[in-house]
Amino acid sequence: MRTVVCAKQVPDSTIVKFDIRTDSIQNVHYIMDPIDEVTISEAIRIRDKTGGNVTAITLGPPRAEEVLRSCLKMGIDKAIHICDDTFDSLDACTTSIILSKQIAKLQYDLILCGNQSMDEGNGFVGAGIAETLHLPLVTGVTRIDIFADTNTAVVHRRLKGGDREVIETPLPAVFACDSVLTGPVYPRLRTILDGLKKDIIMVAPLSLGIDVEGIEPALALLRVSQPKPRLKKTATIDSSLSPAERMKLIISGGVQQKSSKAVEKTPDAAASEIIQFLIDNGIVSKEK
Repeated sequence: MRTVVCAKQVPDSTIVKFDIRTDSIQNVHYIMDPIDEVTISEAIRIRDKTGGNVTAITLGPPRAEEVLRSCLKMGIDKAIHICDDTFDSLDACTTSIILSKQIAKLQYDLILCGNQSMDEGNGFVGAGIAETLHLPLVTGVTRIDIFADTNTAVVHRRLKGGDREVIETPLPAVFACDSVLTGPVYPRLRTILDGLKKDIIMVAPLSLGIDVEGIEPALALLRVSQPKPRLKKTATIDSSLSPAERMKLIISGGVQQKSSKAVEKTPDAAASEIIQFLIDNGIVSKEK
């Protein structure tokens, strides 16, 4: 099974900071998108079970090479870097088109990518690749079963409310994977050392027929801002109360809740009292 995995370099959300004064991001350190570690691990699992090879592709400036080096140390067979300094701020639509041009030059049976990236979270790249290459697309994938004899795959995808949908699709296809798809790969020391020695294939945009200066993004980033904090609704103490009563409310934990009445009678008597309560409060009308 020849698998192509799209990997991305993103800022580490655990240490990045936002400067309110300048509306800019500070202390940026780049890592591989955690969802891409999941897709790489799944691709390796499929290769070990069915045979074939795994190719990782990333798009970005020279520093994005670190992502591919991490993929090689995990145990993939080949890494391709579509490199240009201007690729640091591409929108998802343009990114999917450029990746599709490179993938079209490869032999593949399966294309994996993350369901949503950690930085932008728009979930468009997988759909864009499938549309450009005219391939089936399944999103939110939580399980993949490959049947090489029929060249098909049965996948489970996440739905709302914890439900799962089971889909059978012919291959090749594009799967946008969920973070619960598989566990991490723990490569052996020899695999890590081999990954350090492997070469990364560098691809220039011009070789794909892409004029960097002529790229017109479909989306434009206008500004980055910190989300406004949500005000917590708190109950205030009535100022007309005496100091003793207000202190009592503070000590008890705040404003007293509305009182309730428990009906402890036989079922018939309790039902009669509840009905009378509803009538007295105008909730239901009394039958004539």
